[in-house]
Amino acid sequence: MPNTPTQPYAPYPAPPTPPAPTPPAAAGGPRPKSFVATWLLALLLGGLGVDRFYLGKIGTGILKLITLGGLGVWALIDLIITLAGAQRDKLGRPLAGSENKTTRKVAWIVSAAVIVLGMASPALGSGGGNEAAPAPVATHSAKTDASTAPASHAPSPRATAPAAPASSAPAAPATPAAPAAPKETVSQANAREKAADYLSYTAFSRTGLIKQLEFEGFSAADATYGTDAQNADWNAEATAKAKDYLSFTSFSHSGLVGQLEFDGFTAAQAEYGVAQAGL
Repeated sequence: MPNTPTQPYAPYPAPPTPPAPTPPAAAGGPRPKSFVATWLLALLLGGLGVDRFYLGKIGTGILKLITLGGLGVWALIDLIITLAGAQRDKLGRPLAGSENKTTRKVAWIVSAAVIVLGMASPALGSGGGNEAAPAPVATHSAKTDASTAPASHAPSPRATAPAAPASSAPAAPATPAAPAAPKETVSQANAREKAADYLSYTAFSRTGLIKQLEFEGFSAADATYGTDAQNADWNAEATAKAKDYLSFTSFSHSGLVGQLEFDGFTAAQAEYGVAQAGL
């Protein structure tokens, strides 16, 4: 029997390749905007377009801001759209949480209450001005009463007691009033408090404290006022300053005196402070 060539079997067709799954959004990508945040912004600041700025709709947000929310109409429409769950962000995505019917129901109730209270407040405020003003009380001066009194009640000239003679003693001289103390200005009070703060933690000379206050921005007059208002004992300040220097380094007598004079103390104050410090 002759060998007849056999036809090879056709291979089975390859199964169709499934479509590649859509890659998830990157972790750092924009997240959907919040329904609650959008609703509150539309309710409280919708007239300024803040809700549209939040959704990324910058152009319409600026237009809404310029028109003051379309004189309120545009702001109300955006609020209703948000409460209905139909509001979308710039990318066309629904708001996160808008699918929750309970949340939207609460938002409807709160929004209605806020709008009703806002409409009722002007009416309540204008109703308080209808009270009748109290009638003025009629007053009569002593002159009017005297002119209307009957003439028969006037005292007789004979019944009138003679006036006592004036005393011949000289009157005591009036004591002049003390001049009122000048009122302290706000800048002077600040300079006084600042000077007290500095003296509470370190020693200063009068000149050094004035310069420090001027460095803080006070005027020369205010700095001088704040320093002199402390009534500080500058000899005691020189003593404290000398002891501070000797607590962390060594000085000769003349060197410490020169240092205190450099800090603004007078020569007498510097000598006193160095002597009291035991040098």
